[in-house]
Amino acid sequence: MENIDWDIIRKKIKGQINSTEEQAFEQWLNSSSKHHAYFEQTEMFYKKNIEDLDSVPNTTDEFLKKLDGKSKVIQFRKILSYAAVIALPIMLAVSVLFLGDYGLDDQVAQVNSSITKDVIQNQASLITSTGKIYNLESGVEQAIDVEQGVKIRKYLKAGLKYDNKKAVKEKELVYNTLKTAKGGEYQLELADGTTVYLNCDSELRYPVNFGGGERRVELKGEAFFEVTKNGQPFIVDANDVLVEVLGTKFNIMAYANEESVQTTLVSGKVKIVVEGEDKTKSLFLKPGNQASWNKLSGDLECKDVQTELYTSWVDGYFRFENQRLEDLMRTISRWYDVKVFYQNPSLKDKRLTGKLYRFEDFSVLANMIEKISGAKVDENNKAVVIRMK
Repeated sequence: MENIDWDIIRKKIKGQINSTEEQAFEQWLNSSSKHHAYFEQTEMFYKKNIEDLDSVPNTTDEFLKKLDGKSKVIQFRKILSYAAVIALPIMLAVSVLFLGDYGLDDQVAQVNSSITKDVIQNQASLITSTGKIYNLESGVEQAIDVEQGVKIRKYLKAGLKYDNKKAVKEKELVYNTLKTAKGGEYQLELADGTTVYLNCDSELRYPVNFGGGERRVELKGEAFFEVTKNGQPFIVDANDVLVEVLGTKFNIMAYANEESVQTTLVSGKVKIVVEGEDKTKSLFLKPGNQASWNKLSGDLECKDVQTELYTSWVDGYFRFENQRLEDLMRTISRWYDVKVFYQNPSLKDKRLTGKLYRFEDFSVLANMIEKISGAKVDENNKAVVIRMK
């Protein structure tokens, strides 16, 4: 086994690898001593706190090109001559860049900070079928419970896993619920091997052990799914929108305070179904498509999108492109657990493009918004007021 998908290496380093990927990784790692050396070098590089950007160019466009080039591909032939070129999405752990439509062609804002976000990344609670509640935020590995012969175990980095070998009859299905708080997120491997990344302020209800028919889960909030293909349909019920798949990677955003439910497809194929009072609407997505169902109008639309704008949170980032400040702050507020108020309603329509590391302190974000928008951002006891300077 000479080559391996970079995504598997990335997940191994972050402790987010599932059992199938772990097997592929171990096979690759043990097939050559060079692979061991390569992985050690990669892990050291990946865990650096600060990326060397060399010199900062004079213009915004040049700076963006520099960031883009560094983020897309790194050739490790200089590290180990045997290694093939591997696409490496560099984690810009301490660099934040925000650009607005405010004549900033000659202004580049770069922040290097060791300040950490004061919430716990892996923060969630598990409610079992018997009503037991487990707090999952402590940094230890532990056996949680056993239901229907399925072992439920919490891992330090890989989150919650359900160890199962065979399906059960549908009438025997029992359900668990995983909830994340504002400012928290959690990773889960279901009994069928499907991996779910649950974003902040979200809830997933799922069978401990799937039956012999469809695999159905219920989502409130946002989650990224990597569905294991086993011949059984996998259905996500998200706020009146049904997403049907066999095996694929996709993101669903279905927060109650958003006007639409969005499904963004990274790979594979999914069917979107909305069952209304008058009629049922449906459409199929191909990779790069996003389905959006408007809760008020009932319209179901499909468009091409840049998928990483909607999935980068899984890798620890917020990505925004020409996004309204109000929409941006609604996303940010869930993660930082703050309430946002606007002194002047016109501020809501300012548009920003950029990339933000999710684990920076809120003050870093506030500082960037002030620099580029002409607004003032004040924070006091989880209340954020955005006003004109």
